[in-house]
Amino acid sequence: MDAASTILAVASPAGPSPRGLVRASGSGACTHVAAALEGPGAQAVAAGVRGVHVARLAGPSIPVLVACMPAPRSATGEDCVEVHATGNPALLERIVDMVIACADGGARRAHPGEFSVRAVLHGRMTAAQADGVAHAIAAETDAALAAARATAGLDASGMQRAWSGEIADVLALVEAGIDFTDQEGVVAIARHDLERRLDAVGSAIEAALRAAEGTERAVHAPRVVLCGPPNAGKSSLFNALLGRTRSVEHEGRGTTRDAIEAALGLGDGTEAVLVDIPGLEEAVERIDLLMQRRAADAIARADVVIACDDGNGPVAAIPGAAVVIRARTKCDVARPDPCDVELGGKAPRDGIATSARTGRGLDSLRGAIRNACARSRSHATGAAALGSARAMLLSEAAAAIRAGRDEHVPELAAAWMRTALDRLGEVSGAIPPDDVLGRIFARFCIGK
Repeated sequence: MDAASTILAVASPAGPSPRGLVRASGSGACTHVAAALEGPGAQAVAAGVRGVHVARLAGPSIPVLVACMPAPRSATGEDCVEVHATGNPALLERIVDMVIACADGGARRAHPGEFSVRAVLHGRMTAAQADGVAHAIAAETDAALAAARATAGLDASGMQRAWSGEIADVLALVEAGIDFTDQEGVVAIARHDLERRLDAVGSAIEAALRAAEGTERAVHAPRVVLCGPPNAGKSSLFNALLGRTRSVEHEGRGTTRDAIEAALGLGDGTEAVLVDIPGLEEAVERIDLLMQRRAADAIARADVVIACDDGNGPVAAIPGAAVVIRARTKCDVARPDPCDVELGGKAPRDGIATSARTGRGLDSLRGAIRNACARSRSHATGAAALGSARAMLLSEAAAAIRAGRDEHVPELAAAWMRTALDRLGEVSGAIPPDDVLGRIFARFCIGK
């Protein structure tokens, strides 16, 4: 990754807004941004004067506010400039283009996560904190965002420094014993003391990983998809579960033409992403084909699928879903209960009886969704469940400690302890290897 150029990106959310933000970072950020401005504020930015300056864009003469943050006291550790303007997406992109044009090759658009990469490289952020930013970006619900913030506790508490200090103490004693092997009767650390101290550190790290597992897994909220044939009551059930009208309801077929998402509270502070999709049927027109592709994509990404059945058509086959809940919709409509009759010689239909109109069965369905979400992810444990670079590093450190504890050759035990120190150092602030940086920043978006 080129670290010499000044990088720019629109750092505010996509779409129009009252205020938008363009961010620049690099040794030439102040001069390059100032070249696209005019007025006294432009001169202050060019001189790298810390603070907020009033200026105008050169050419369109649009007023902007420019925050100038010279190195090293900036978010990235480099000269950092933020241009605040009206949140028109076209205007913000024009600002980026203007600065790049004025820089004459000295500035370019940022890659995903590059601002945070530079913050890590300049010691303004640890790899663990950058990993927390990635989780916050990926959060889909309020609960997921809270979980992303909670995972920062693995780094902020200073536990890594205590663990590293204890391992370094034990390593020093082991290496002292190696240095004095020619001295008869000299034992720097007894075997039982070494095992006891390494056991304590390894157990502490593993306990921290287990405690963080639930919050890390919550960063990516489970996706619950309502599917079934057209006009099976999916949208009505979708709105009823949310407690508000989010999806259009109509008795006609094909009312839902896209995947519609909303956060669904499941109690106990947990949330899922509830998804309403087009009805599953044979595609005839091109629009039908596009609708079925959206539906298939939503089902493929689902953790839980709610198969909606109003008793008027065949039971939908759900391809590849991890956990399936069957819900009998429209149970307030007077007709023979599908559970009480044979349909076409097949086994009786079953599932949770629900009514979006009367509220029947909604609490039972929410409980089933909560349990199904837990089951869909119960196979993911340890570092695999955590899925973050920080957790992988801690897991590798714990494994190295266990290997060192079981190793009876002092030189090999010392090598395992150095490995554990390296992994803990990467978590607490040392610059990690390129492959670890890649795993962290691959999930970032532009401007972060």
